[in-house]
Amino acid sequence: MSTLATAAPRPHLHPNAPEGASPLWAVLAFTFLNSVSGGAVITGFAFLGKAAYGFTTTQNYWAGLLQGVVYIVGALTVGPVLRRLVARWEWLSGRAVLVGLMLALGGACFLPLAVRRWLAEGEGGAWAFWVLIGVYSVLTGVLWPMVESFLSGGRAGRTLGSTVGKFNIVWSGAQVVTFLTMAPLVAPRPLEVVAAAGAVHLLSLGLLPLFRRDPGHHADYIPEPHPPVYRDLLSVVRLELPASYLVYSALQPYLPTALASMGIEGTWHTPIAATWLFTRMLTFATLQLWHGWHGRWATPIVGGVLLLAGFAASILAQPLLCPDSAEGSAGAALATMIAGLALFGVGMGTIYSAALYYAMEVGSAQVDAGGVHEALIGVGYGGGPACGLAAAGLVGAGVIGPERFEVGVLTLVAAVAGPVVLYAVVKSQARRSGSKKGGRNPEPR
Repeated sequence: MSTLATAAPRPHLHPNAPEGASPLWAVLAFTFLNSVSGGAVITGFAFLGKAAYGFTTTQNYWAGLLQGVVYIVGALTVGPVLRRLVARWEWLSGRAVLVGLMLALGGACFLPLAVRRWLAEGEGGAWAFWVLIGVYSVLTGVLWPMVESFLSGGRAGRTLGSTVGKFNIVWSGAQVVTFLTMAPLVAPRPLEVVAAAGAVHLLSLGLLPLFRRDPGHHADYIPEPHPPVYRDLLSVVRLELPASYLVYSALQPYLPTALASMGIEGTWHTPIAATWLFTRMLTFATLQLWHGWHGRWATPIVGGVLLLAGFAASILAQPLLCPDSAEGSAGAALATMIAGLALFGVGMGTIYSAALYYAMEVGSAQVDAGGVHEALIGVGYGGGPACGLAAAGLVGAGVIGPERFEVGVLTLVAAVAGPVVLYAVVKSQARRSGSKKGGRNPEPR
């Protein structure tokens, strides 16, 4: 979910959109339900694909690449298409678009199970899962900017900032709930889990009558001045944000195979993977309550370092500490992986929170309009699996051995994401030096 879109006022479908906001509790409840479903399909596709169809790590990387590519397409094209449709059919409202999205998402989630049962033999039909990933990713590229419009419409200033903080906690917490709830069902009934996600989408239709017909206008207000350093910080975290999604999307397809190699039962796969989701949620909550990180160059540095360190520990735990699945080494590998996932979640949450905060503080003129932020995050969604596929290609070509696959993925991801962290360090040191020489030391707000 690319909630950075809330940093900029979203274009309203109708120029005469109402002043005022939709009820916050209704928007947050709608967010929770759709995040529960999205957590199962978007975040959990690798576990579901492996359980339902025996997907290999390489197949999961292909699925992740598909997810990223179509997400970019959806983010960049659907907004203009919707506006053209509204110009032609005035009856089409923002709320009506959400109704259509719920029906489409719900229907798509029932497809794999319906195909499996139609085949009678109880196996096969993997093509339906590929269709689901493609369709679902495009539709969610449309969904979340729409939800964010209803969230932010009619709110501004500190009220909007507080609202967005609650929004982050709700959607990230919903994904934790999803991973814990689906744990005992993934191995025996993976396609039923997907169908249940569709049912939750349909259930959320009951909240839409409480929404306004269209997102309200942003309330008129004069923004408070922000320290000049915020612009520099924004330029850094806007690079780190897609880089963080690149790291995440390289890690997620790898986890099911790595945990299975340690001898971990499938029931425990999603709860272990939920470690980073939980620490990300805690990071969101902490940074929402504690504002001492505002204006500090340490924030993108710490976030980036934790992100890469957590990724390294997670992906190298199994091949370095448990290459032969021995019981003793499996325990050490699992502990290392859990610690790595915890650090990764803190890093991801720190970067995400900073990107959102500085974009809001600097103002909508400093962020790309429409779906550009969603497209940048889509680049991250697809970039990680692309690194994984490149490493698989090196193995297939005999350039590296199969036992070096994880190292190959780590090297490729670090080669892309590492320079971003280095840039943050260099930029921070230069800024600090300039502040001391010029007698300027921006204070956090």
